[in-house]
Amino acid sequence: MPPVNVTLSWDLVIIVFFAIVMSYSFIIGRNQSIRVMIAAYISIIATQGIGNVILRLAGSSINNIEILNFTFNVSIISALKIIIFVTFIILLALRSGIHITYTKESGSLMNILYTTIFGFGTAGLIISTILTYVAGNAILDVTMPSSGAIAPIAQSSPLMQIMVLNQDIWFSLPAILIIAAGFINNE
Repeated sequence: MPPVNVTLSWDLVIIVFFAIVMSYSFIIGRNQSIRVMIAAYISIIATQGIGNVILRLAGSSINNIEILNFTFNVSIISALKIIIFVTFIILLALRSGIHITYTKESGSLMNILYTTIFGFGTAGLIISTILTYVAGNAILDVTMPSSGAIAPIAQSSPLMQIMVLNQDIWFSLPAILIIAAGFINNE
């Protein structure tokens, strides 16, 4: 059997990430998937706030920031934001006390559908957020597609273009899904 020649691309990274998040959604179930989605939203706001505090402490110099004799640059701040974001999602999902219940339970086929779309929405939200942090932009910044860190990747990857050009949809889709599930499953 000839060896399989697999080339790592950004499209493959996005597909694998979506598959992992959606699989995890099936492991934890519909209600916990919504909990992770809510944790992601809270984490986005908290991370953006912490990043803004760091920039405010640094003053006007954004290329090299020195706090307590440690020099930060935009890449370090981006990596720090991603670490904070992921840490907050995990902590909020596990320890926040957020509980999701519906007054009307749906059948197993509907639960599978809900879990699929919640996993899909969560994956899109998380990837879009990470791309925003990598670009060094603010949340929902319309200049992100032309950002120096993101533009070359987006040009070589059709899925990355979809993620970057539709960031507003990825940020709003989970909220729309949660609201729709609430209307459908509550009396």
